[in-house]
Amino acid sequence: MNVTLIAERYAKALFEMALEQKALEEVSRDMIRLAGLIRESRQLKLFLRAPIINPGKKRSAMDEILKGFNPVTVAFINLLIKKRRESVIPEIVIQFIEQYNQYKNIIVLRVRTAVPLNADLRSQMNTVMAGYTKANIEIIEEVDETVIGGFVLSWEDKQYDASIRKQIERMKKGLARINLYVKGIEHGRH
Repeated sequence: MNVTLIAERYAKALFEMALEQKALEEVSRDMIRLAGLIRESRQLKLFLRAPIINPGKKRSAMDEILKGFNPVTVAFINLLIKKRRESVIPEIVIQFIEQYNQYKNIIVLRVRTAVPLNADLRSQMNTVMAGYTKANIEIIEEVDETVIGGFVLSWEDKQYDASIRKQIERMKKGLARINLYVKGIEHGRH
């Protein structure tokens, strides 16, 4: 069966359970924290996917990792371990966050810049994108020196590249065409 489909179904079940238990906000925060832990720890990813580690040990370890998490989250993770679906936890976490964002009409805007954004620019981007998308905006910043200057915005399946790097690439392509054109004229004269 398709991992994405499995993840969607489990994420939907967790989402509905969190809504029913009136713990949606807390479970959402838990999923964001868990996503960060999984992203930062290759060992955790490997641990979740290791079929030779017995479920009891996985459950004990996850109980330690999940200390301070909402009981709904802990019970759900324990259920996944019991059903031997712990290898899908990273995908379930991502699907849950996407479902939560859709439910709350939140668009995650990824902003890549050469230097960190200042508060004024962050606020302006938020206002412009909220007006453009008619959604609540959550900005995730990434400092990437290869951008050189300007910014690259990504959201959903869209991207707006206003970076100096992109402008330089466009200029290079334009100059290459001009040079080819000039070379063509020169060859015609000889």
